[in-house]
Amino acid sequence: MAETNYMAQFGARLVANGYSILPIAPGTKKPGRFRSGEWGELPGWPQYSERRPTELEVATWAKWPEAGIGVVGGAVAAVDIDICDDPDLAIRIEGLCREHLGDSPALRIGRAPKRLLVYRAATPFKGIKHHPLEVLCLGQQFVAYAVHPDTGAPYVWPEEGLADLDIDSLPEITEARARSFLEAAMALIP
Repeated sequence: MAETNYMAQFGARLVANGYSILPIAPGTKKPGRFRSGEWGELPGWPQYSERRPTELEVATWAKWPEAGIGVVGGAVAAVDIDICDDPDLAIRIEGLCREHLGDSPALRIGRAPKRLLVYRAATPFKGIKHHPLEVLCLGQQFVAYAVHPDTGAPYVWPEEGLADLDIDSLPEITEARARSFLEAAMALIP
């Protein structure tokens, strides 16, 4: 498989569309930085929940080999449906999510049937976790474009990818609505 630098391919477009992004180290789901020929941790990455990266930062990251892209929560919130052993349940919960929070065009799949839907946060809020479901937001990030470390295949956006969606086109949610959805969804999980 040829090397893909997702940051070079999509980084500037994502920032122009209103998203705050950061580089993801290859083979991980973690923010990373490339220095002295090696990937390591990206210190201070939560700052990007308060500001988008500069053109210079994105241009620098785009030169890093095999750089993936993470989207920082705050302006966006993502519903992570982390159900891997029951595809029907994962799809039912996705439907409930769309019913409660809006029909987001931004659906990402890494290791099916797990899935993630992206929304615009009315006001940034702290993430909420009720395993196997989570609403990622302030101080958290999710991988948007990279090779999944478990499958070895790229993450896919079956409908529209964030690089093609302006942030304002995403349905807006609140913390209260996110909590209401999680409560309803948890009732479906055995």
